[in-house]
Amino acid sequence: MIRFKIIINCGPCQEFIGKCLASVKAQSVTEWEAHVTVDACGDDTYTCAVHVSAGDPRIWVKQNETRRYSMCNIVHAIQRSNAEPEDVLVMLDGDDWFADNNALRTIADAYEEFDCWITYGSWLSNVVGPSGRPNGLWPAYPEGTADFRRHRFLGTAVRTWKRWLWDYLRDGDLRSESGEYVRVSEDQMIMIPLLEMCGTSRAKHIAAPIMIYNKTATYPVDDSITQEGMRNGYLIDSRAPYTRLDAKSYRKAIATIE
Repeated sequence: MIRFKIIINCGPCQEFIGKCLASVKAQSVTEWEAHVTVDACGDDTYTCAVHVSAGDPRIWVKQNETRRYSMCNIVHAIQRSNAEPEDVLVMLDGDDWFADNNALRTIADAYEEFDCWITYGSWLSNVVGPSGRPNGLWPAYPEGTADFRRHRFLGTAVRTWKRWLWDYLRDGDLRSESGEYVRVSEDQMIMIPLLEMCGTSRAKHIAAPIMIYNKTATYPVDDSITQEGMRNGYLIDSRAPYTRLDAKSYRKAIATIE
């Protein structure tokens, strides 16, 4: 049986966290825990999250005293989750939600049928694109792809992976040159090394949309975040690729530094 640890990162999303958590609670698969981290953004996201999760012991909500951003929140939420090596970590933002009640079932089926170590997927936007249809149906990496750093990035949501694979990531590769966890580009900084270790033979693309990407949420433009994203792209390209793993092997995670 697949057990899930759903890692939910929240910025200012008081209008949407209720829908996000409701979609988690409605899943047909019940073997899950949700670990919610709410950044200090001056809104009522934390209060809303606590209200929606009341009475469900599978949902854990933590509020940061300061804003720490996605990567830091993901790292520490995974630590708090106490996930076992074979548990599946599922990444979900607090302003998005699962597309239907069988999203986790679809992910579990992929792990059980294909014996994969990681999945990446397709999503649907809640805003109609120029084609007249919602965007988000992304293709898979071509079979045998080896250079994930220079290939167009396709490792999009919903992103999931086995906990044991996460333990192979070097903590320093999740940080900027200054030593702080990156504030943006966390999806690529995590997924590209994981894909390098898996290759396409152990990474399963899920074609069916299992998440609604909320494009009605708007946030102020922060030039420093934009510039950091450009620098992070350079870091991803310049760092050494990870070695392909021939077989599953558990290892002890390296402790992180606050």
